[in-house]
Amino acid sequence: MKKLTTSLAFLLTVVMAWSQTARVQIIHNSPTPTVDIYANADKLLDNFAFRTATPYIDVPANVNINIGVALANSTAASDAIANFPVTFQPNKTYVVVAGGVVGGAQPFNLFVYDLGAETSNSTANVGILFFHGSPDAPEVDITTGGSVLFDNVSFGEFAGYLNVPAATYQLDVTPGNDNSTIVASFNADLSFWKGRTAVVFASGFLGGGQPSFEPWVALDNGGTFPLPLATTPPPPPPASGARLQVIHNSPTPTVDIWVNGSKFLDDFAFRTATPFVTVPAGVNLNLGVALGNSTAASQALVSYDLTLEDGKSYVVVANGIVGGNPGFDLEIFDMGQELANNSGNIGLLFFHGSPDAPEVDILANGGVAFDNVSFGEFSGYVNVPASNYTIDVTPGNDNSTIVASYDADFSFWKGRTAVVFASGFLSGSNPSFEPWVALDNGGTFPLPLADNFNGGNGPDNLIFPTANMTAPTAAAILYPNPATDQINVTLEMGLESEVILTVYNLNGQALLVRNLGIQSTGRQTVELDVNGLQSGAYFMRLQTGEEVQTARFQIIR
Repeated sequence: MKKLTTSLAFLLTVVMAWSQTARVQIIHNSPTPTVDIYANADKLLDNFAFRTATPYIDVPANVNINIGVALANSTAASDAIANFPVTFQPNKTYVVVAGGVVGGAQPFNLFVYDLGAETSNSTANVGILFFHGSPDAPEVDITTGGSVLFDNVSFGEFAGYLNVPAATYQLDVTPGNDNSTIVASFNADLSFWKGRTAVVFASGFLGGGQPSFEPWVALDNGGTFPLPLATTPPPPPPASGARLQVIHNSPTPTVDIWVNGSKFLDDFAFRTATPFVTVPAGVNLNLGVALGNSTAASQALVSYDLTLEDGKSYVVVANGIVGGNPGFDLEIFDMGQELANNSGNIGLLFFHGSPDAPEVDILANGGVAFDNVSFGEFSGYVNVPASNYTIDVTPGNDNSTIVASYDADFSFWKGRTAVVFASGFLSGSNPSFEPWVALDNGGTFPLPLADNFNGGNGPDNLIFPTANMTAPTAAAILYPNPATDQINVTLEMGLESEVILTVYNLNGQALLVRNLGIQSTGRQTVELDVNGLQSGAYFMRLQTGEEVQTARFQIIR
């Protein structure tokens, strides 16, 4: 995921100064407030929320790094409430889980696994690592179909990778010494994650404390989502009251939501969602939005008055930019659904939440699923078979021009509903553009770029289209990314224009400039020789006339 580019820029600079590096993914599984993570004196992760994760990132090896954990909105490394000195070994891959409870019987700690993997042992498999992170749960086994997958795992322990066919499994949780007693069963569909890896982590309290027990999944790209219970879909909404799901899609800091003077959502992070919950109907609800860790409703930056109808379901998306253009707002859809129209389908609602994106169409397996949707708009539910889809994003008036394609496997969510929401900035600003999914139970995860998009060159290749599709460059793509000796730049030219490519290092120094001259309209691919650049992270600046776009890429040798 690209949302950490800015917060990790300092770390990447350090990495470039060291010839030896390691790879690390960090997962927040401590049921305590949102935290900030420091690496020595620098803030590594800002407002890092419970049950979220980073992608794998490069870190310096063979050097001592003090990992400091502070409460959210801290201002300096000295605010840390816990410190953990670590030294990573070169060329190794780590999974680090923040777990335990601050001041609890199972104290807060960083649990480190030094045999991490980012790819499975074959393109047809998924590599699954299990971590027991439920502070009050006993030793457990994880089984499927009566066969033990992970045996006798206690709190704070990892159970090494299992490479299995990327498919759907029913995972049963049993006591470590009694596989005949199934405590709970969950559906795990990882068929969409072929060739990749994921961490399944037990989370929350088994004994009835809050948050309650749930197994969650952290994908290697940083996406997280809960595993649903292996049961029938939820019952229909109650006859009294309204049902409400809230999705945070404003690329601004973590917020608190206050309702009629009481805190409704605490430390609500970007790209997370609530499940559908029952709220009072027929009365005025004053919703206040404050910065995270607020202490009173009076600290709200903006407020809204809502009156919800009895028996109806609503989807509310926090959207826009606080103090920016377009401004922050709550977008409300008053025909929400928690159930698909039959047990074999999934109900999909689309929301356009990318502030600088033009009107778009969304295609599913080549057919138009959502037509002419502009920023801030919902496109009503479509009920389709719960299956695998290739989702194409096109300009609203040109379905022949595919800006990007994404893999969407919804086969695990039969009979349920989900919101697909466009998120981030198409212009290349942080956070960058990604389509995300919010399940009706509150789980969220990003959709990965399709394997066959642009010849199967993997994710993170897009220099995102501009809001004005008649600008000189309608879209551009970098691939492969990471690169070794050559990187290809595919241009989708809306107007004839001079094109200049400039490669910068992270300190802003121009290392490579190539004037491509006047490029005609249509699509063309330019090969850029990067043999003269060392391994590391770089920015490419694409200038067409007065228009400028940037994208980050890596060179690995």
